Amino acid sequence: MTRSGAGTPDSAVTTRVADVSSPADIDAALSALVAAPPPLLLVIDFDGTLAVGSRDPALARIEPLAQRALRRLAGHATRRPDRLVLAVLTGRLVADVATRVRVGGIEYLGDHGLEHGRLPRGGRAERLVVTTDPTFDVHRDTAETLATAVAAELGAPPWLFVERKGPSVAFHVRQAEDIPAARAAVVEAIDAVERRLGLGHGLAHYRGRSVVDLRPKDAGGKREAVEDLVVRDRPGGVAVLGDEISDIDAFEAVLAARTAGEIVGVTVAVHGSRSAPTELLALADLQLGGAHEVGRWLVGLARRLEAEGARGP
Repeated sequence: MTRSGAGTPDSAVTTRVADVSSPADIDAALSALVAAPPPLLLVIDFDGTLAVGSRDPALARIEPLAQRALRRLAGHATRRPDRLVLAVLTGRLVADVATRVRVGGIEYLGDHGLEHGRLPRGGRAERLVVTTDPTFDVHRDTAETLATAVAAELGAPPWLFVERKGPSVAFHVRQAEDIPAARAAVVEAIDAVERRLGLGHGLAHYRGRSVVDLRPKDAGGKREAVEDLVVRDRPGGVAVLGDEISDIDAFEAVLAARTAGEIVGVTVAVHGSRSAPTELLALADLQLGGAHEVGRWLVGLARRLEAEGARGP
């Protein structure tokens, strides 16, 4: 396995054929969300959703249209916090994703909800205060040991990107020529390191197609993060946008609340250079064709909310 296409968007390497929702379906979903009792909660993934997927995670950049739309929405949320709540929910660390999004008035939830930070309007992302649950600090040494030892076990291949996340660690293999084989090699290396060092720990594998993500077993994931937001903010409408296996958890949280009659919920799957996972699509109300289309969707939502504000109560 060798490094290939590092730093290039996935769309430059592979071709995707995927269904997307019709304009009529998109319009109906937006109208339903705006008509729901306030506040409206909007939860958005970063990689592959707000940003075009890159084979090198370090080079991911937010789609400009999505960034501009987020700023419009964040302005509305700042003026009307009782009407709109915005959150970016990602596997990245908060400090990392906030400097890539650079939009204030948003709550940033990192490491699948393990980290929290709210950037005020006009605030500098580099000064964002991040909070974590100190309960999980016990896993930091183990995560660091695995980060170093697994890379060494594999011979530090150029396709491997190790993301150290405090009590968690993620081994990204998107740059490999054969992603399933690379992912399997990482799992084998983890097992070998654990046996050799006699590591007994409380880290567990989390969902992912091109990453092996180890995080505290009892930390929950995107499902719990969305559930906590719903309990805290008591929204009448919730929309979640995502593109990967880990977003299944967030979709399931929305669908469970909708089935219980608690919310008007919309789940939006986003395709990149490859189709969104089949398991995610099975839970999706809408399908969008990429980060630019996410930007257009957000613009449509911003326009509706602004028009509502212009009409007054």
